[in-house]
Amino acid sequence: MSGLRSLMLVSAPADEPFRRQVREGQRPFPEYLRLEEEGVELLDWSRLEPPLNKRTWIGSTRHARAAMRKIEDVDVAFSDGEQVGVPLALSMMARGIKTPHLVLGHRLTTRHKRLFFTALKCHRAMSRIVVHSTHQLYGIQEHLGIPADKLALLPYYADGTFWRPRRGSVERLVVSAGREQRDYLTLGRACADLDVMVYIADGSVHSPHAKHNQPSRWPVNVQAGFASHVQLRDLYARAAVVAVPLLENDFQAGVTTILEAMAMGKPIVVSATSGQGDVIEDGVTGMTVPPGDPSRLREAIRFLLDNPAERRRLGRNARDAFESRFTLDMYAAALLHQMQLIAAGPPPESARHRPRQVTT
Repeated sequence: MSGLRSLMLVSAPADEPFRRQVREGQRPFPEYLRLEEEGVELLDWSRLEPPLNKRTWIGSTRHARAAMRKIEDVDVAFSDGEQVGVPLALSMMARGIKTPHLVLGHRLTTRHKRLFFTALKCHRAMSRIVVHSTHQLYGIQEHLGIPADKLALLPYYADGTFWRPRRGSVERLVVSAGREQRDYLTLGRACADLDVMVYIADGSVHSPHAKHNQPSRWPVNVQAGFASHVQLRDLYARAAVVAVPLLENDFQAGVTTILEAMAMGKPIVVSATSGQGDVIEDGVTGMTVPPGDPSRLREAIRFLLDNPAERRRLGRNARDAFESRFTLDMYAAALLHQMQLIAAGPPPESARHRPRQVTT
């Protein structure tokens, strides 16, 4: 990064066992290891004493405290989410530290998070907030009063080498994954009377207690359970359809699953929530259906099951769109660019008050 001293707070372990799994192809390559290759110093969970193994506000506060011991020795700090970005910003404000601070904002508009911005004004110690959702971008300006020049819209990513199209037979199988804001009750109802098998990989490392909706009893053609990254990749490869059923929400829930499936060239059906409108183009790179509507979801899944040519068309388009906008290298380069921008200082007055649309 041209000699720029930079520190990234990583809300995950980046220890040797994790790195070995990445090297051996057992899991995707994460953006923070790509940033490390560019000279960014990582402060991940494994470097704390004692190390963290799950996400909690107490743990994130410890994480921010550890960063404070380094904050004045770097040119820019990057918090990989508000869970560490908020406590770090508050600590910087308390000590009057002006180090440029980039924060990734996943969902800032929830009731309990709003107070940190509206009452405590923690964004004063955030040079820029990057978001993945257009809905969040404008919601942050409207509800939190954060000026547009502090915001940037940046598409998310997947590792297109790990998640890539594979040759092999496609089964009459629908695959879904993830837990946060998932509406598996609607998916179960949609598929209960279809001649199809459904596998739901509903585990979540970071949000095991995330809000989701599922039936008390799964239909006989639905199986749910944990899947490793390699197992999930095999499931995607075998699937005729990848479904991402979502509860109505205002952020980009489901984006990881969507981008993994796009990278693998799979046809996708996704709930058209308020927050999930920036990735799938209906009829071009996938199909969208109203949230909470089992009939429309069933109709879309049945259509794709019965039309292999349409599945192939949507899958090709999805992979093409992925390669043009959502790759790991594009995402890492955009983050590096944001760090360089804020380290260089505020923009001229004429360039302020406009949210930054990051193109890749």
